[in-house]
Amino acid sequence: MAARVRRTGGHSMGQRRSDTSEAPRQAAVALTSSAGRRLAGELRRIKQASGLSFTRLEARTNYSRASLERYVNGKLFPSRDAVGDIAQACGADSRPLLELWDDALEAGAQPPPDMASPAEAATSPETAVSPSEEPGRAPRAARRRLFLFAGLGLALLALGLALLPFSPLSPFGSEPSSKAAPTSGCRDYKAEMRAYSVGTVCWTSARATVTGYVKNPDGTGKAVAQLCISNQPNVCSQTMELAAAGPGGTSRYRRTVTLPAGHGVWVRTCAQDLCTQWD
Repeated sequence: MAARVRRTGGHSMGQRRSDTSEAPRQAAVALTSSAGRRLAGELRRIKQASGLSFTRLEARTNYSRASLERYVNGKLFPSRDAVGDIAQACGADSRPLLELWDDALEAGAQPPPDMASPAEAATSPETAVSPSEEPGRAPRAARRRLFLFAGLGLALLALGLALLPFSPLSPFGSEPSSKAAPTSGCRDYKAEMRAYSVGTVCWTSARATVTGYVKNPDGTGKAVAQLCISNQPNVCSQTMELAAAGPGGTSRYRRTVTLPAGHGVWVRTCAQDLCTQWD
């Protein structure tokens, strides 16, 4: 009796398919691309989930055990047919695997940057639309990069807006800065904890006048309003006491000080060895 040979897709069990028909450089780039690594990982996952050994997987496909091991372990980029056959043998859905294969192949088709001419760059796979694609529709990888950069831009914009209140301002504001101070102006301040100091600072390029009061509603010790003269509020070159208030008391103050070039003034409240930030 003549031996019967099972055929699948035009290939006999005695005729194993080749590893891949892709050019060596393209296949190597596709294998090491992000999609290529994910493809190998998914092939390992579905093989393990199926419980099939490489020997049994070989019996269910038209690929040698050695080729299957290299496909699954990410050592060799498989053909598209191999991906579909492995998925079918393992009882898995081949569609997501074939999408990964397409993405990996697309990455492998990109020319090296130093080899692309200006004409090639103008019609590169990232920007050209193939006849089979709908007009105005970018390739999958290009669309993903566009969404990635758009999302990154929005994230940076949100971060910038969140940090805006903490950005360096004029030396007469609430944070240090290397910018030149305005020649004149006024601002309000409030240095508050349980005790607090409230008032207004008005300045010119040569002097500043601080008016306000320190209030100590229910402290057990005195509350003190302090003045900082510096070009950086957290590194005061000169600190002076404006006024002190005992428990339940309020004390008003008005002080005019001379300002060195580029310097400003800030006020804080201290009570029971604790101080607010300079405001």
